[in-house]
Amino acid sequence: MKYPKLFEPTRIGALELRNRIVLSPAHTNFTVDNKYTDRYIEYYKERAKGGVGLIISAHVMPEVDVDPYPTTFGYPTLDSAAEIKYFTELVEGVHQYGAKIAIELSPGTGRLADELIEGKPPLGPSEIPLLLMPTMKTQELTKEEIRQLINSYGKSAGLAKRAGFDAIYIHFLAYLGDQFLSACWNHRRDEYGGSLENRMKFLRDCIDSVRENVGEGFPLIVGLALDHGFPGGRELEETIKIAKLLEPLNIDALHLRRGSYDAMTLLIPTAYMEDGVSVDHAHQVKKAVNIPVIVDGKLSDIGHCEALLCEGKTDFIGMARPFITDPHWPNKARTGNEKEILHCIRCMECIDRVFFAKYSACSVNPEYGREYKGPITKSKNPQKVLVAGGGAAGMTAARFLAKRGHDVTLMEKSGQLGGHLLEAAVPSYKKGTKQYLQWLVRQVMNLPMEIKLNTPVTADLVAHMQPNVLIVSTGSTPFVPQVAGIEGKNVRLATELLVNYRDLEDNIVIVGAGLVGCETALFLREKGKKNITLIDMLPVIAQDVIFMERGSLLAELERKEIKQKTGLQLKEVTSTGIVVKDENGKEESIKANTIVMATGLQANDSLFNDLKDKVTVDEIYKIGDCVAPRKFIDAVHEAYTVAMSI
Repeated sequence: MKYPKLFEPTRIGALELRNRIVLSPAHTNFTVDNKYTDRYIEYYKERAKGGVGLIISAHVMPEVDVDPYPTTFGYPTLDSAAEIKYFTELVEGVHQYGAKIAIELSPGTGRLADELIEGKPPLGPSEIPLLLMPTMKTQELTKEEIRQLINSYGKSAGLAKRAGFDAIYIHFLAYLGDQFLSACWNHRRDEYGGSLENRMKFLRDCIDSVRENVGEGFPLIVGLALDHGFPGGRELEETIKIAKLLEPLNIDALHLRRGSYDAMTLLIPTAYMEDGVSVDHAHQVKKAVNIPVIVDGKLSDIGHCEALLCEGKTDFIGMARPFITDPHWPNKARTGNEKEILHCIRCMECIDRVFFAKYSACSVNPEYGREYKGPITKSKNPQKVLVAGGGAAGMTAARFLAKRGHDVTLMEKSGQLGGHLLEAAVPSYKKGTKQYLQWLVRQVMNLPMEIKLNTPVTADLVAHMQPNVLIVSTGSTPFVPQVAGIEGKNVRLATELLVNYRDLEDNIVIVGAGLVGCETALFLREKGKKNITLIDMLPVIAQDVIFMERGSLLAELERKEIKQKTGLQLKEVTSTGIVVKDENGKEESIKANTIVMATGLQANDSLFNDLKDKVTVDEIYKIGDCVAPRKFIDAVHEAYTVAMSI
């Protein structure tokens, strides 16, 4: 076996596990009316089937009387025996495939409250500003309310044991529990505040309440922040003290992650961050206590995970997003089929959607969240399908059509499959995108379909082939503003530059500071280029970048010393640079040796418009960027939906 330590059977306390792989908590929003649904349960069952050792459920609330928040995420509540059946169905489904499951119980929300309920002010350890509404503050919990939370917490743990859960995960990261632990949020002057020992009383009382309801020996895992990642927040040294004080309480494992919702990119690392952002910090805790450690934080390279275990840096490997893209990656790695693993591209869409109260979804795995619909079945009426365009949308459509038994021909006018994935995969920090591109090409190459490169689709070709269905996925092309000098030799397109890089002199201006422009700037810094300036007509850069990724991208641009000039419109390209004007019409000349154009994309829908009235087919579809330039998630899901409907 290639990864013997990763797949070594082990235990957490009395709980026997088939390997050291942990599915870390990750909320999907797959609940309805705060109840588990088939969508939710089948999602977890598929990961259990895929070979994970331990699943830690997403956030569960033990009560909603004292602290009913958050209101928009659909967190399930386990506060009475009437709820047990929903949880038991989940547990039994996971056990069916040999995995074990812990329930993540949070004692409350505190300053992370969202949409407010009339007559129910958010409560916290102290009067502190809400993260999302800093002009509003929590009210300080009374001792009676604290006792109610503690009692409800233990009762919920007892109900979880009755439902069949294998362990209790005591969630003291970011939410109310962490707020009690941390001096930056806990300003109380009673036995629950002040010294570290006092600030830990709420945690100790919750542990005692759990023990009273589940009995001694039932596995307990405590989730902690290693550090908060912002000035004034908790630092690693104090977390080590917390771990030492927990050691006499017979905790069976610690789950350790860096960050907080105030420092989101540490808590949920983006593509721009280094792998294993929490490992070194977690190792310091592990060396200080005799409690097994679970660590996560951008751990997707399996060889790296094996090395961490062999070096004693951690006892368990925690992951979440890699299980979203490929629930079966453990079985594939264990059996030597690593090339079949679909890797996470760290686009952050899965989490960003949840923060905006939508179902979670994956840019590269459209079956995520649809496991409840069952496995893909063969079509009862196979069609002859021509797919024109071999980018992400075209390949995804062709892949699912072939899996359903259709007679598929995929045509690409260039000599290479990939579309805009080709340039997106170039920067070193986009290794997940590169892996996805390679995986997708292998998938279509290994499925029963005909692939023709260097083959433009025309009306005559369609008439000759006589397909029943035509899918046009011809993507998008760069939009280039028609200003004087735009055809000059010192002008390069960002998309072309990334794919066919030729060395440039320093002093580069990138016109267009959306995602493509920003990532091109980082790419050029990778190449050692200096004095790079981003220009955009909007007042701020990276406006098209999703919330969960934007902060990390801006921080990386600052770290790499990328200059920014906003509110400027390109007027002219000259032999020595560009001329821009601001909103008042004032002109400015900016010197540059190379001007890189990253001014967006436009739909390449000419083929669809040409063919729709000329060809005779039963069905014709337009998918992906040729509908409108969007994100990979839009192209992939659109392609999947069309392929599954034919």
